[in-house]
Amino acid sequence: MRAMVSGWYGYVGCNKKYMTLKGILFGACACGMLILATSASAPHKTASSGLNVGDVLPKMKSLDVGKHTLLSEDKTPKMTLIHFWAAYDAESRAENIQWSQYFEATPHEGIVYRGIALDPDRDVYVRTLALDQVAEQTQQCLDTEERTECMRTMGLSEHFHTYLINERGVICAVDPSPQEIAKYL
Repeated sequence: MRAMVSGWYGYVGCNKKYMTLKGILFGACACGMLILATSASAPHKTASSGLNVGDVLPKMKSLDVGKHTLLSEDKTPKMTLIHFWAAYDAESRAENIQWSQYFEATPHEGIVYRGIALDPDRDVYVRTLALDQVAEQTQQCLDTEERTECMRTMGLSEHFHTYLINERGVICAVDPSPQEIAKYL
């Protein structure tokens, strides 16, 4: 009887090792299949999530800041960094401060900076610029009708973006860092 019991335990011990290895392999396969299934079913980027590199920024001529149009009329090839922001969106507001300070500290002849505020209240926009100590000549606040149209056509309903565009209005970079725009100088 004792031999059968020890044999039985030996068989179970071997089976436990087999079952553990089988469980690990099954878990790894299941995890891999889950990753593949979720990546394959990820939604494609829609227009509401922003424009992409290579797209043409809609209505470029209508977006002027003060007396300066975003597209320069002279023949020198210039790029424009357009940052869309709002006082109620902390991330985009902080990025506006960052970009304003960056271009004040290191002015570039090849890239012009423009901040476009999408605040529904112009008084909030003016107070925010004063509080953040951002130069008003590089900023513009769109009126309600322009704001709605801009948010729709430029895919800004979910998240504000920064676009680096060339003189023809073609997007060269989306949400670039200061280090990334250095390669365009």
